[in-house]
Amino acid sequence: MGGSLMARDRGGATEALMRVALGIDLAIIFFGVLVVRGLGIFPDVWVWGVGGAAFVLVLGILGVISTRVGKWLGHLFHVLVLGLFAIDVAVGLSGLVPIGFWLFAAIRGPQLDAGAGPRQT
Repeated sequence: MGGSLMARDRGGATEALMRVALGIDLAIIFFGVLVVRGLGIFPDVWVWGVGGAAFVLVLGILGVISTRVGKWLGHLFHVLVLGLFAIDVAVGLSGLVPIGFWLFAAIRGPQLDAGAGPRQT
């Protein structure tokens, strides 16, 4: 597993599952921005600015998800998603959905790619 950090993987289950998790993240960001705006905790400029930056960040990660750097950026982004609990518990709980899916993709995806899935008897 040597090579460049930006070397692209062949794809497979890991990449596909991570793309789904990032797609869920995009939906969470969109609806999360609407919720936080509705709560009125922060000024609208901050809400739309941070939400827009997060949206662009996820789109960027989607563009490089087939590289090791992309996967690490995804890991880092999902650690940052835990910060949603600082805004509101309900918003934080909604962030656990893509985090759980991301963890499934990171743990189970390589096993599926290697053909080590559960055997049927």
